[in-house]
Amino acid sequence: MTQTWERAKRVGHIQPRPGNFYYGSCGTTQYAAVRFEAGAGATGDDRVQLQDEGSGLQFFRLSPGTAWWFVGSDTYPATDDCSRFAPKDLAHQWNCS
Repeated sequence: MTQTWERAKRVGHIQPRPGNFYYGSCGTTQYAAVRFEAGAGATGDDRVQLQDEGSGLQFFRLSPGTAWWFVGSDTYPATDDCSRFAPKDLAHQWNCS
């Protein structure tokens, strides 16, 4: 997820924020949600990129035969509404529905 988001947002030196990574599947499709924070070597530009959108949950999906892809972000300020990007049952398990 980290590399996928770095490519999608043209940001580097990020890492998942501890305790803010959610994962699960529904059928053959896998879902993930994560908040990122600046990692070692983060530049000023990297930190700016993380201020608004980067502070909310970032959502990813993996379907059979594909790579992980970035599907969207929570709004800013964050609502923690995962059900926009993941099945309701999974969002409920993540405590963000």
